[in-house]
Amino acid sequence: MNSVKIFSRSQFSILWWSGTLSSFGDWATLFASVALASYLGAEGGNSELTSVVPIIARIIPAFMSSFAGILADRFNKRNVMIICDISRMLIVLGLFFTTTLIQLFIINFISEIFSLTRQPSRESIVPDIVSDEYLVKANSLFTVGTYAMLPIASLFFGFISENKVIENIVSYGNSWNGSIVFLIDAVTFLISSYLLLFLKADTSYQKVKKKNNVLGDLKEGIKYFFSVSELRSVTTSISLSLIGAGALFVLGNTYLTQSLNFSQSSFGFMIASFGFGIIFTMVILSYFVTTFSRIPFFIGLSMMLTGVSLLFAFNSSEFPTIIFSIFISGIGSGSVYLLTISYLQSTTEKKLRGRVFGNFYTIGRLSILVSLLISGFVANFANQYFELDGVLLVLRISACFILISGLITFFRGYKQIIQDFGFENSNFNKLTLSLNREEDKPL
Repeated sequence: MNSVKIFSRSQFSILWWSGTLSSFGDWATLFASVALASYLGAEGGNSELTSVVPIIARIIPAFMSSFAGILADRFNKRNVMIICDISRMLIVLGLFFTTTLIQLFIINFISEIFSLTRQPSRESIVPDIVSDEYLVKANSLFTVGTYAMLPIASLFFGFISENKVIENIVSYGNSWNGSIVFLIDAVTFLISSYLLLFLKADTSYQKVKKKNNVLGDLKEGIKYFFSVSELRSVTTSISLSLIGAGALFVLGNTYLTQSLNFSQSSFGFMIASFGFGIIFTMVILSYFVTTFSRIPFFIGLSMMLTGVSLLFAFNSSEFPTIIFSIFISGIGSGSVYLLTISYLQSTTEKKLRGRVFGNFYTIGRLSILVSLLISGFVANFANQYFELDGVLLVLRISACFILISGLITFFRGYKQIIQDFGFENSNFNKLTLSLNREEDKPL
């Protein structure tokens, strides 16, 4: 199917609107959960610490993505997504009544499990409704829909939580005004599941005479994932990049406000610039990329662009230079994400697609978790024992991580291009220059 318009009655349009509504519910739930955690912690005077409770609860289930990939390969992908949306609708309703941090942690933890379960099914179903030449454009629209909901959900939460009219409604729950968002989120998940009922793509699972057990399927998916050299190379490089990229979000605010003495709003501008860079590259690549034969080469180039631009950003004290460099890094990061997702969709066998995406997201989330855990520790260690600006040191090392991983992917992709053109097996080195005419040669 070639139609990738969002304002139509196509299968793609159904999947896009369902995913966008689901993303709105996810973002709004996250913002409201963080605010609720801060509200609950304010009574004990430690709201700064308690506000990270829902974030930690959403990071921990990283390993679930691999098992979610098994579900995507064994069962109907559309039904998996519908069940996940309905489950999240019921789970989010529990947040409306939450009054303790333990309850908040458990509900966010369970909700994230269903979010992770939905993701591989959504990614692996895209090639069933969009032909290969339109995959990049389709994934661009999916990404724009997902991240466009971030500021919309944030503004919506800020507006609705300050509305005095809702006090009577929330009195039936935990009496916190922001809890009204959880009721609205439940509705978005319900609508998302309803839209998926009209999805008529070939979403059936692979029918075989004898199925492996769950561990057998998991082993098969992991074996395939690490046995394909290009897939292994790209995933390794992206994992290293994510370890580096995580430091930007962990230490970026500290670097701008403490190291450079900028205002608190500077971090918001930096993240916005990064986001605009991602959106910019989505628009550009969706019109120019239609084949995936040499994608690892371009993924390497994009990583190198990201690493170099971040090095420029963290070697400057001028805010406009930092913002522009971060914008360029957003272009590189967006390219890496978009090309990788499209490449995996195009090159992976249908029967293994869910597990490949499950493993990919597991490794990606674990990389970010590693970055979150070690960035602050390394920065603090450098401050105490080496009398250095630890934050700046970690940010520069992170940029180098991305640059080096990009170089590795670039040269592997370049080598593959040389082999594809056949220079190594050509007859160029057999050519000789002869001034003798053919008839002058001895018999």
